[in-house]
Amino acid sequence: MNETAESPKAISTVAEFLDWENQQQSRHEWLDGRIVAMTGGTIRHVKLIARLVRGLGNHLDGTPCLVLASDAKVQAALNVFYPDVVVSCAEQDDQEVICKEPKLVIEVLSSSTATHDRTKKRLAYQQIESLEEYLLIAQEVQHVTLYRRAEGWQPLDIISGTLDIRSVGWTLDLADLYQGCF
Repeated sequence: MNETAESPKAISTVAEFLDWENQQQSRHEWLDGRIVAMTGGTIRHVKLIARLVRGLGNHLDGTPCLVLASDAKVQAALNVFYPDVVVSCAEQDDQEVICKEPKLVIEVLSSSTATHDRTKKRLAYQQIESLEEYLLIAQEVQHVTLYRRAEGWQPLDIISGTLDIRSVGWTLDLADLYQGCF
């Protein structure tokens, strides 16, 4: 995430933001009524996302669940985000730009996004009724933080071993995820 982009004066609703953003050459998020320009990630960031998408995709193959990567938008209250990975088991319209009923949202942290991902975005995501889990993946060290609705959104920090992602019945092996990253 980058600094706030210059915000056109006419944008004051999610619908107006979506109309504007769909005409832009680059990606933007809508956070607390502000347009935030998105930047690309490091190779490690992209590698972690690819491993998550591949693992979840293989696990969920043959189910109604869909694993989407960085270009899928999620609406959280009056905000619109591009999570690094999102899983939904609801039927999706392939022509829509917003993923419906996400069960799992994953963000790979970077120095420019970590604070928002842990605070404002986390609080916004928690307002999505269908969301069961929110997973934060560190990229500078082997460390993940999981927030579960069923456990009052209390953080669970893991630095080794495996983590059960209950929302989709998948086990994340941290050694596999971080292999060759450090």
